Amino acid sequence: MRLVILGPSHHPVVEPFAGGLERFTADLTRGLRMRGHHVELHALTGSDASIADRFHPMPRLPPLSDVASADPNLPEPQFMHDQFVYLAAMRDLVRRDDVDAVLNESLHQLPLAFGPVLDVPVLTTLHTPPFPWMELGAWLAADSGHFVAVSDALRAQWAGRVSSRVILNGVDPEPLPLSTGGPDLAWVGRLTPEKGADLAIRAAHRAGRGLRLAGPVSDPDWFDAVIRPMLGGTVRYLGPLAGPDVAALYGSSAATLVTPRWEEPFCLVAAESQMCGTPVAGIRRGGLPEVVTGPGGRLVDPGGDVTAGLAAAVDEAVRVDRAFVAAHARRTLHWNQMLDGYEQLLRELTDTWAARRMRRELA
Repeated sequence: MRLVILGPSHHPVVEPFAGGLERFTADLTRGLRMRGHHVELHALTGSDASIADRFHPMPRLPPLSDVASADPNLPEPQFMHDQFVYLAAMRDLVRRDDVDAVLNESLHQLPLAFGPVLDVPVLTTLHTPPFPWMELGAWLAADSGHFVAVSDALRAQWAGRVSSRVILNGVDPEPLPLSTGGPDLAWVGRLTPEKGADLAIRAAHRAGRGLRLAGPVSDPDWFDAVIRPMLGGTVRYLGPLAGPDVAALYGSSAATLVTPRWEEPFCLVAAESQMCGTPVAGIRRGGLPEVVTGPGGRLVDPGGDVTAGLAAAVDEAVRVDRAFVAAHARRTLHWNQMLDGYEQLLRELTDTWAARRMRRELA
């Protein structure tokens, strides 16, 4: 199949990834291409162009005239940029007749709203709860919209708005080898309040273990006010890590803490950690119970004394044989299962659309 992937517009799709959305987009692009599909990627300049057969850099926002710039109702630059890049992408796709399907990995309404004008199916992966603009885009897509939810918990959040098929995110185990672990704990993710790194620090202290944090500082003010004063001693911040470095962090840790303050739609960090044999101690929210199953770790309820619960979960999780953790993750979270699911759904959609075109031509 000839596939076009619309990537996110806030961060490039390149390691070290700014978040799970960028990581997922890279894995989906690379995986479908490895399976013999022709894959094109629309993403920001600075993305890893080598993962796609053809790379379309998102255009830069052009300068506005003095009159337009002086408009008191001028939207903020990021809003203008997002509108511009997706309008440009949809304009280009309307002109093409050599595409079989579009995979929408954006968090924007325009690919949804303009999907009905394309003569190919648009398959949108739901990565977040139904934010207002996305929900309006889904409403405008109507029956022409096709959706994948990355967990059953997320599917339930979108129920009544769209019908979606659940395909759990998958992880390529090759760069995440089974490792022997170590005494300290790991935490990986964007440094923002909703990811709860401060909860992880308190839980590590309660468990009597060191903690290494890794990830981009996405909220500098919060990081400086809350996290920076908690660093030092047994708590270290390693910065954003890529590829082998993040695998080494998981592999040399006793357990990985996952501490969301929101309904985490999936959590690739939890999947990656288990691939290395490192169990997860986390908060039972959103799709995390679908990612951390069996010997993969222990989850605690979000109410009550969460830090005490996480410390106890660490003590339980580290007793499991790491080989069992890794083997279970490879059975349940392998990216081959994810790619199988997307390929099957894409075949169904392209077959349906081909039959629709044939009926239209014969009418």
